Amino acid sequence: MAVRPARIGQTNRGNVSIGQPQTSQPITFPAPKLGLVTTSDIASQQQGSATVLRNFLPTLIGCRIRGGSQKHGIAVDEGAIVSAFKYKYGATERLFMATSAGIYDMTSPAAPPATTAASVSGMSGGDWCAFQHTNAGVSNLVCVNGANDRQLFNGTSWTTSPAITFSDSTTMPQLNYGWLFKNRQFFLKNATLDAYYLPVKAMGGAAAVFPLGGVMKKGGSLLTGFSWSLESGDGLSDMCVFVSSEGEVAVYAGSDPSDEADFALKGVYQIGKPLGKNAWIRAGGDILVATTDGLTPISQVFQRDRQALSLVSVSRPIENDWKRAANATGGGWSVKSWPEQNLVFIAFPDNTVVTDTTFVLNVLTGRWSTISNWKATCYETLQGSLFFGSIDGLCWQGDITGTDDGLTFNASYLSQFSPANQFGQRCSASIAHMYFHAKTRPKVRLFARANYDRSTPVYDEVTTGDSGSSEWDVGLWDVAVWDSVSGVLEYDFRQNVRATGDMLAVGCVITSGGDFKLDIEVDLATLQVSVGEASA
Repeated sequence: MAVRPARIGQTNRGNVSIGQPQTSQPITFPAPKLGLVTTSDIASQQQGSATVLRNFLPTLIGCRIRGGSQKHGIAVDEGAIVSAFKYKYGATERLFMATSAGIYDMTSPAAPPATTAASVSGMSGGDWCAFQHTNAGVSNLVCVNGANDRQLFNGTSWTTSPAITFSDSTTMPQLNYGWLFKNRQFFLKNATLDAYYLPVKAMGGAAAVFPLGGVMKKGGSLLTGFSWSLESGDGLSDMCVFVSSEGEVAVYAGSDPSDEADFALKGVYQIGKPLGKNAWIRAGGDILVATTDGLTPISQVFQRDRQALSLVSVSRPIENDWKRAANATGGGWSVKSWPEQNLVFIAFPDNTVVTDTTFVLNVLTGRWSTISNWKATCYETLQGSLFFGSIDGLCWQGDITGTDDGLTFNASYLSQFSPANQFGQRCSASIAHMYFHAKTRPKVRLFARANYDRSTPVYDEVTTGDSGSSEWDVGLWDVAVWDSVSGVLEYDFRQNVRATGDMLAVGCVITSGGDFKLDIEVDLATLQVSVGEASA
């Protein structure tokens, strides 16, 4: 039989091209030790940063889920809590919160929370400034609000005596801010550029005026002030700082304001407009002031103009979110430190642009996160625990239990966005793998996102923590399982995910519920991705 050459098949579909085969590879995302970063563009995000970090607290190695909250006290007038402050002298420590009508002692209210009577009633404003002045074995908490007489608390009772007298028409209710500088009380007067000061060690008596109208060239009024030292704490270089509503900062050195040769002006500097009279915090040897430009270190005002200060702002990683909140509120912010946890909480008035949000800073690392679901108006600490005020006259204890007043809450994390290989090369995520440090195995929803989509999924499976019941001196005798695991272990999860784009990120959602605070910290994660052709 003759062998004939075979015929080549014909087609009318034109030339057939074979696409490049897809390759699968992992992308690694380190633990979010850089905290929340929302200012970098999609092409320059750093490994170890997070684009979403909600209801997590920044730590030295990453982030841990926050605890819940529970009602601690209720002001009888049920007005919104405006400010919080505390008294501490010797073994006496008291927590106070104020509405616009009164000051309330929230140290140990009735439990379960019942309404608490006002310690000081009949007030006309709740935005108090408080500082402590100790001399002759007596320590007084000095409080002014710009609407009522100055209030003094000596550890037992409140009084308005001794009174402050003035040589002009000024009255005590016009004093809206005060601080202690070299054992001398300084005060600021409502809507003016005038400050007043008392004699050294004096708790009352005649106050002398210290006008700054010729110093503050941009006008406005004096808003806040403080003592500040180039050293860590009070020392020989201690200076008196006045800050105006327009962001002008006047710095004086010396001890006697009545002597121009002794109390000398060192300079006037410009920062962004301050966001509140209580919107600053001491951090080591520096003062951080919350302004429209960011959380500004006072130590930098001597070296840079206002435009350059934003580059060294502590809030630089969240600058976009910060300015959005600042533009929406314009003022009324408060900043409070939680020294035992090295955290700073920044609360601001609720608004239609940025709602139900607290900014949280770890002062050791300079890393950020946010808290939601607390609706906090101000923060304070007492005996190492965290408390915050809210609407309806409520005082809450925070970072405790596993729920917010019995209701579950979600903690969400989303990493930085990274390319699988090179920019412009489209890739698809299929499997997420994430590690956690925890005492008990959590329930976790893993997910992936592409091209700066920062949305987070809903997840309803609740993780309940334990009390550490098997730990020595914590567990109940004849109840605890003494040989069970009580230390922190490493858990990992693999879950199918779906996301396609040029840049990918991995995230998780944990729902906290139960009687005990969760002990969960996020570690590294990976995404398994398939890389295809470059996108058109």
